[in-house]
Amino acid sequence: MSAEENQPRNINFLGQNGFRFAIKRLPTVNYFCQSATIPSVSINAIESPTPFASVPRPGDRITYNPLVLTFKVDENLENYFEIQRWIEGLGHPDELKQTADLSKEIRSQQIGGAGTRPLGYYTTFVSDGVLSILTSNKNVNKNIFFFDLFPIDLSELQFESTNVSIEYLQATVTFRYRKYKLDT
Repeated sequence: MSAEENQPRNINFLGQNGFRFAIKRLPTVNYFCQSATIPSVSINAIESPTPFASVPRPGDRITYNPLVLTFKVDENLENYFEIQRWIEGLGHPDELKQTADLSKEIRSQQIGGAGTRPLGYYTTFVSDGVLSILTSNKNVNKNIFFFDLFPIDLSELQFESTNVSIEYLQATVTFRYRKYKLDT
């Protein structure tokens, strides 16, 4: 193989700001999304004993770390309370109507359609999402689909009157999900 054949086909670097994120359940968060991460993924190792040393072997369980998004909070706090209502519907609501309302809002809201949920899975409280990675020309290059997302943490909002310049509030939301998949 010559040196010319051993070169990458695309020599453009991936830009940090070349992304879009969308969760069908959270349209107001999508618009104000400031940062997203592709979470790490790991597999456990199983130690196989031998007379001389333990030998690591690939395990049987994949662990997907949580997805973290940061977004600017809109003036009416719609995107912030959109997530809070979702968490309240999942948690211990004040009345059963909150859970029923959440179920109606989320039902049939999948993006991409690439994932099927296991039979009997409680699908009315989760939503799918997609992280679109953009090229240097701002065209979609890759999509990473997240299946069965649900929020587990929403950061606080801190108001402060001592700032002399205007700083717009940001919030962070953490999601758990079943898996993610790269789709080109």
